Parts: sequence; structure tokens; C-alpha cells
Amino acid sequence: MTFTLLAQTAAYVRSTQLRPADWLFVVLVLAGAGLLLLGFMTPVVSIMIAVASMAAAFTNPELIGVIVLGLAIAFLGPGAFSIDARMFGRREILIPKNSSETR
Repeated sequence: MTFTLLAQTAAYVRSTQLRPADWLFVVLVLAGAGLLLLGFMTPVVSIMIAVASMAAAFTNPELIGVIVLGLAIAFLGPGAFSIDARMFGRREILIPKNSSETR
């Protein structure tokens, strides 16, 4: 998703004449891509990127892929080697062998 954001942002910057508000949006997207690359605040950043892409998808339907990726990353959470995993610990799911052990 990070490389998708970087590529789409670079194409957006090259293709249009940007106003100051557009530059602010570009900087925010690049900051979000950097945070996702580092794995810092992964669920929050990915949901913010998905919501921003939903707002922009009305004019550019190609952003639907970014929306789906953002929501998937929000539900999956940070990776094992991310800053979030170092700060909060890795999430482990233990599945019991029998259903009788859960009681």
C-alpha cells in the first residue's frame, strides 16, 4: 500500500498544477505512507488514508483499490517488525486444541 500511495501521489503531482491546499494533501499522504512504511500507528493511519481516498474516489474511481487496501491493513494491524509491535508487543492468538478446554 505504501508504494501504491507513493506512485499515485507522484503521478498526481506530475499531472496537475497544484494549489497550496493540494500540496497540503500531498504532504499528508506522503506522511501517512511513511508512517505505514515504519509501522507506526498503523490502524489509525490506514483508516485515515481510506477515508481520504473515499472522499477523492468520487472524482477518481481508480482509488477504490487504495480504499480496500487501507481497510484491510486496518483490520490486519501492524506487522511483526513494526514500531507498533515493538511498543505494544506482538499480538498472539492462541487456539485451544479442544472446545472443552475453553471452559
